[in-house]
Amino acid sequence: MDDLTVQPTSPQLRHFGPRLPLLALGLLLCTAAGCTRVPQLENRISPELRNQPYPKLLPLDSALAQQPLPEEETAALTQDLDARAARLRRRAEALRNRTP
Repeated sequence: MDDLTVQPTSPQLRHFGPRLPLLALGLLLCTAAGCTRVPQLENRISPELRNQPYPKLLPLDSALAQQPLPEEETAALTQDLDARAARLRRRAEALRNRTP
């Protein structure tokens, strides 16, 4: 029976030591502050708006805009840049061949 000893606190709690009650009090105060009502914020909504029905909820799939796949977007961008580079090369060649 002497081999079985029970630790009164876990090592994580022992790390906090005497600060644990202060941490618990801080957590309690933060929780209480989150539950308070702020009249200045409650009266900002007009009565007409307060009486309006809630908006319809949409399924997430239809609410999000469909984005192109990154591979498709990259291919389109590469194609645009290659075309622009070819136009610039042709323009540079035309400027070089131009006689002053």
